[in-house]
Formats: sequence, structure tokens, C-alpha cells
Amino acid sequence: MTTAALPPALATTGLERRFGGLIATAQVSLRLERGARHALIGPNGAGKTTLINLLTGVIAPSAGQILLDGADITHLRPDQRVRRGLVRTFQINQLFPDLTPLTTVGLAVSRRLGLDTQVWRRLGSRGAVVDGCVEVLERFGLLDVMNARVATLPYGRQRLLEIATAIACGPRVLLLDEPAAGVPESERDGILAGVAALPADVTVLLIEHDMDLVFRFAQRISVLVNGAILTEGTPAEIAADPRVRAVYLGGEHG
Repeated sequence: MTTAALPPALATTGLERRFGGLIATAQVSLRLERGARHALIGPNGAGKTTLINLLTGVIAPSAGQILLDGADITHLRPDQRVRRGLVRTFQINQLFPDLTPLTTVGLAVSRRLGLDTQVWRRLGSRGAVVDGCVEVLERFGLLDVMNARVATLPYGRQRLLEIATAIACGPRVLLLDEPAAGVPESERDGILAGVAALPADVTVLLIEHDMDLVFRFAQRISVLVNGAILTEGTPAEIAADPRVRAVYLGGEHG
């Protein structure tokens, strides 16, 4: 099968979520090709969080379909989606403050290798786990703090650790939910470098308010407004679109 004949890494068709009479997600159809660097932007209340929760199985759609590598995952549980390669990060990090980066990433690597029940006591004796940890921590510039408590790390490096942990799960599709949220300006370059360091074969959907990060990272951008896709295009096309400037880039960001 040629690359052109392969199904998209992630796709939705007519995805909808209703809460009573409120339509939070309105007939959203997205297509992320393999290895894509795709961003989803939109003002507060646009429905970005609801869409991510639909993609990851946190909430069920009222209508529509979600396909991962051509397979229907619409009704799978979140953990089943993770095992199939759909992994996310969160707006607020979900790290354990008393663990170290080495142990945090070690848990993810161990789970991927089917060794998660042994990692707590035998991390040092599992060469594959340690090698996997070192590779991921080095990629994200975290080797120098791998034995520090997570709580002592600057917030920007905690965000990098969350991305590193997601990559350690071995995703085929990674949903980055506002990785720069709450990160001081002085630490933003580290986030940019970390996002740039993502493996080329991992398909990435970035949800972000930081337009500098979006335009430096994305090859394509979808704009979500009132739960529906307003438009999609290259960064240059999106920047030049007067509708986008009116509802987002030139208006209230939030």
C-alpha cells in the first residue's frame, strides 16, 4: 500500500455533541494525515475542549464518527484509545509532584512495554525501560533534572515533562492541549523547542492560544467557532483570512 493510499492518522466525520438544546460541537469533520503538524485554534467558548474530550473518549458524541488509522474508535473507552496510539496532554499538568522525571517517564515506558506492574521496584534492572527513559528525557532536555522532584522544576520544564511522558507512551497521534498555558514568557522557548523535537512520524494536533507557537509549528490550521469549523488552511491563508481576524486574531483572545 502506498502512502497516498493509507487512511488518515485521525479523522472525524460529522462529529456532534449536544447538551440538551445546546450544540457544543456542530458537524465537525477533520482529517489529519500521517505525520501532520496541525493546529486547532478558536476563541474561548469555541468548543475546543469539548472536541478534544470527544476525540479522547472522555465524553461520547451525539452523532458522527472518529477514525484512528482508518479504524472506528467512536465508542472506545479512553484507555482503549491510548493503547491504540491516541495520547493527549492536558491544559493543567497531570504530573505527580513527588516523583522524579525518570520515574514519571519510566512508568509510561513500562506501560508501553507491558512492565508497568514492576517498574516501581525494578526500574533499575530493566535495561529497555532505562534506555527508553534516557532517550526521551534527552530529546526534551530533561536529563540534567531526571532525579529531581517534579515539584521543584520550573513550570515550563514540568510542561516539557508532560509532553515527554506522552511521547514515552509511544503515540501514533498526539493531542497537545495548550502546552504553553501558564508558562512564563521566559520559558516559552523551551516549549517551542520541545514541540519541535517531537518525532516526525507522530501525528500532532496542537490546541493552543499562543499564536507564535501555532504559526511556528503548524503546517495546517483549523479554526473552530461556536462548535463548528469556520475555515482551514495553511498558516499564511489563516493569517490573511478576514473572518479569522474578526473572530479571533484581531479580537478578544482569552
